[in-house]
Amino acid sequence: QIAALADALDDKEAMEVILHHHLPIFHTEHCVFCRFMSSGSSKRDCGQPCEAHQVHLRDHMGSDHLVLADQGCRNTVFNAQAQSGAHFFDRWRQAGLRHFRVELADESPQVARSIVQRYD
Repeated sequence: QIAALADALDDKEAMEVILHHHLPIFHTEHCVFCRFMSSGSSKRDCGQPCEAHQVHLRDHMGSDHLVLADQGCRNTVFNAQAQSGAHFFDRWRQAGLRHFRVELADESPQVARSIVQRYD
Protein backbone atom coordinates (compact mmCIF):
# COMPACT_ATOMS: atom_id res chain seq x y z
CA GLN A 1 0.00 0.00 0.00
CA ILE A 2 2.86 2.40 0.79
CA ALA A 3 4.51 1.74 -2.57
CA ALA A 4 1.18 2.26 -4.35
CA LEU A 5 0.68 5.55 -2.52
CA ALA A 6 4.20 6.65 -3.46
CA ASP A 7 3.56 5.69 -7.08
CA ALA A 8 0.51 7.98 -7.08
CA LEU A 9 2.35 10.96 -5.57
CA ASP A 10 3.83 13.72 -7.68
CA ASP A 11 6.05 14.92 -4.82
CA LYS A 12 7.67 11.84 -3.30
CA GLU A 13 9.97 14.08 -1.26
CA ALA A 14 6.97 14.94 0.92
CA MET A 15 6.60 11.36 2.14
CA GLU A 16 8.51 9.79 5.01
CA VAL A 17 8.14 6.13 5.91
CA ILE A 18 8.82 4.61 9.31
CA LEU A 19 11.13 1.74 8.52
CA HIS A 20 11.79 0.39 12.01
CA HIS A 21 10.09 1.00 15.36
CA HIS A 22 8.71 -0.53 18.54
CA LEU A 23 4.92 -0.35 18.49
CA PRO A 24 3.25 1.08 21.58
CA ILE A 25 1.06 -1.75 22.82
CA PHE A 26 -0.46 -0.28 25.96
CA HIS A 27 -1.05 3.15 27.51
CA THR A 28 -2.03 3.80 31.10
CA GLU A 29 -2.80 6.85 33.20
CA HIS A 30 -1.20 5.10 36.18
CA CYS A 31 2.53 5.44 36.68
CA VAL A 32 4.39 2.16 37.18
CA PHE A 33 7.49 4.10 38.27
CA CYS A 34 5.64 6.02 40.98
CA ARG A 35 3.80 2.94 42.22
CA PHE A 36 6.78 0.63 42.57
CA MET A 37 9.78 2.96 42.93
CA SER A 38 8.63 5.66 45.32
CA SER A 39 6.50 6.26 48.37
CA GLY A 40 4.74 9.14 46.62
CA SER A 41 1.38 9.10 44.96
CA SER A 42 1.76 11.73 42.21
CA LYS A 43 4.32 13.74 40.26
CA ARG A 44 4.39 16.26 43.08
CA ASP A 45 5.82 13.81 45.59
CA CYS A 46 7.17 10.76 43.73
CA GLY A 47 10.68 12.08 43.14
CA GLN A 48 10.45 11.24 39.40
CA PRO A 49 12.11 7.81 39.46
CA CYS A 50 11.25 7.58 35.75
CA GLU A 51 14.08 10.01 35.03
CA ALA A 52 16.70 7.80 36.68
CA HIS A 53 15.50 4.23 36.05
CA GLN A 54 14.50 1.99 33.19
CA VAL A 55 11.57 -0.39 33.56
CA HIS A 56 10.63 -3.37 31.42
CA LEU A 57 7.62 -5.61 31.92
CA ARG A 58 8.31 -9.27 31.22
CA ASP A 59 5.48 -11.20 29.66
CA HIS A 60 4.69 -14.92 29.95
CA MET A 61 6.89 -15.64 26.91
CA GLY A 62 9.93 -13.96 28.49
CA SER A 63 9.91 -10.82 26.32
CA ASP A 64 10.88 -7.57 28.03
CA HIS A 65 8.65 -4.67 27.00
CA LEU A 66 10.01 -1.17 27.64
CA VAL A 67 7.89 1.18 29.78
CA LEU A 68 8.32 4.94 29.30
CA ALA A 69 6.65 7.75 31.22
CA ASP A 70 5.65 10.95 29.45
CA GLN A 71 5.52 14.47 30.91
CA GLY A 72 2.02 13.87 32.24
CA CYS A 73 3.13 10.73 34.11
CA ARG A 74 1.23 8.48 31.73
CA ASN A 75 3.05 5.26 30.89
CA THR A 76 3.42 3.58 27.52
CA VAL A 77 4.51 -0.02 27.12
CA PHE A 78 6.36 -0.71 23.86
CA ASN A 79 6.50 -4.08 22.17
CA ALA A 80 9.82 -5.83 22.81
CA GLN A 81 10.01 -6.92 19.18
CA ALA A 82 10.47 -4.02 16.80
CA GLN A 83 8.44 -3.86 13.61
CA SER A 84 10.60 -3.70 10.51
CA GLY A 85 9.87 -2.78 6.94
CA ALA A 86 13.16 -4.26 5.73
CA HIS A 87 11.45 -6.67 3.34
CA PHE A 88 9.69 -3.69 1.66
CA PHE A 89 12.72 -1.39 1.57
CA ASP A 90 13.85 -2.14 -2.01
CA ARG A 91 10.30 -1.79 -3.36
CA TRP A 92 9.84 1.55 -1.56
CA ARG A 93 13.12 2.82 -3.02
CA GLN A 94 12.01 1.68 -6.50
CA ALA A 95 8.81 3.69 -5.95
CA GLY A 96 10.98 6.78 -5.46
CA LEU A 97 10.84 7.06 -1.68
CA ARG A 98 14.00 8.51 -0.14
CA HIS A 99 13.03 9.55 3.40
CA PHE A 100 12.92 6.81 6.00
CA ARG A 101 12.76 6.92 9.77
CA VAL A 102 14.29 4.45 12.21
CA GLU A 103 12.83 4.90 15.69
CA LEU A 104 14.83 3.37 18.50
CA ALA A 105 13.72 2.73 22.07
CA ASP A 106 16.46 1.62 24.42
CA GLU A 107 18.89 -0.04 22.05
CA SER A 108 22.58 0.24 22.88
CA PRO A 109 24.80 2.27 20.52
CA GLN A 110 26.15 -0.97 19.04
CA VAL A 111 22.68 -2.39 18.36
CA ALA A 112 21.51 0.98 16.96
CA ARG A 113 24.48 1.05 14.58
CA SER A 114 23.71 -2.50 13.45
CA ILE A 115 20.05 -1.68 12.81
CA VAL A 116 20.84 1.43 10.78
CA GLN A 117 23.52 -0.38 8.76
CA ARG A 118 20.98 -3.03 7.73
CA TYR A 119 19.17 -0.38 5.74
CA ASP A 120 22.26 1.18 4.19
